[in-house]
Amino acid sequence: MDKLLDLLRAQRAKHLDWLRQLGAIPSVSTEDEHRTDVRQAVDEVCRLCMGIGLSAAVCETGGHPLVVAEHCHAAGAPTCLVYGHADVQPMGDPARWNTPPFEPTVVDDWMYCRGAADDKGPLLVYLRAAEAWLSGTGKLPINLKILIEAEEEVGSPNLRAFLEQNRERLACDTILISDTGLFQDHWPTITTGTRGLCYKEVVLSGPTGNLHSGLGGPVVNPANALARLIATLHDDQGRVNIPGFYDDVVEPTAEERAQLAALPFDDQQYARDLGVPSLHGEPGWNTLELGTVRPTLDVNGIYGGYMEPGSNTIIPARAGAKISMRLVPNQRAATISRLFNEAVRARCPAGVRCEIIDHALAEPYYATPAGPAMQAAQLALRESFGRDVALLRSGGSLPIVNTFRDLLGVNSILIGLDSPNCNAHGPNEKICLSDLDRGAETMVRLFGYLAETH
Repeated sequence: MDKLLDLLRAQRAKHLDWLRQLGAIPSVSTEDEHRTDVRQAVDEVCRLCMGIGLSAAVCETGGHPLVVAEHCHAAGAPTCLVYGHADVQPMGDPARWNTPPFEPTVVDDWMYCRGAADDKGPLLVYLRAAEAWLSGTGKLPINLKILIEAEEEVGSPNLRAFLEQNRERLACDTILISDTGLFQDHWPTITTGTRGLCYKEVVLSGPTGNLHSGLGGPVVNPANALARLIATLHDDQGRVNIPGFYDDVVEPTAEERAQLAALPFDDQQYARDLGVPSLHGEPGWNTLELGTVRPTLDVNGIYGGYMEPGSNTIIPARAGAKISMRLVPNQRAATISRLFNEAVRARCPAGVRCEIIDHALAEPYYATPAGPAMQAAQLALRESFGRDVALLRSGGSLPIVNTFRDLLGVNSILIGLDSPNCNAHGPNEKICLSDLDRGAETMVRLFGYLAETH
């Protein structure tokens, strides 16, 4: 193992060039003008896979292509599937970037560029580890399969169909994903679960057109009605006020709550970092728990009526709100969707019409930190980072893990490598290079430890 780690470290400059080359490609999957760039990023990943000794191919889908690579010559050893994505978010306002978003720039121990953290830097740690094993021993201790898509940032619309068509090709014992984050910089972290999602849009409409506000009184104002309706969705304690919303919630175990409570977390500093005067939430739960293991309902946006500078005395013809609910085990997205619709329609006042639009559904996910593969991952992380592993659930959603479980019958190990301050999706996205190095060392060790689980 020491020899393999020395080989890995000796290639650091080359590996940094890999990230520079991949990061310089503006593979923005949400914008049609970057279709060629997205394909270029996929081709580059394929080239890197072949360059280290994997067999690899670019596969077409109904949208952007993806890469499948493998090295499956370890008879009797377990098979591991690595998943990542080579597409990135749009740059946003370039004036908010300190350096050009697609000119990877190293400052101290950080590389700045769009996609450095989400997900180009993390996906490359697996190639770095595979190269160390192949160059050092001529073989891998496990059977390795790699799936790198280019539509994650647009919801992976073609991935499920590809998985359905290639179940045997992608069959595996363990799935490894590094598209999550660290608890703190340099603190190894495994994400044990993600919250689900139920995203709605509620539109209340009244008169056929905007009315002069002098006609107010006999006409129900859709904006007023919407405000009152939204106010009913939480009780005075901050709990979601939808009948049946909590019926299927599985509470975290006492052990999980104790692990969260033991992590150093400063509520006041967190509030300062967010720029809010104070924190609040459902009584009986601490801040980490409220953001990970409890379900939520939040208004994401409100619109309606006159929104420009100055005044325009009207009663708006319609008003709407976008509302998302984050779900935890064992809430079902379809059930919560139905309960939400029933509650909103029952509370909609006479005098306005109510339309509810469905935007997204995703199931919650949880995988126990027990089991040989998960224990191997914790050991590899602990040895590479030099400290115990934080086991956390994510407040967000990662629908692909449920898709993998549904179609391949395998849980995923989510090994985070992104800083909590990496600015993924925002300006000045960055990745800590020393944490990437520790991540690559983790994978070198993990490949060996996974071989011992069979």
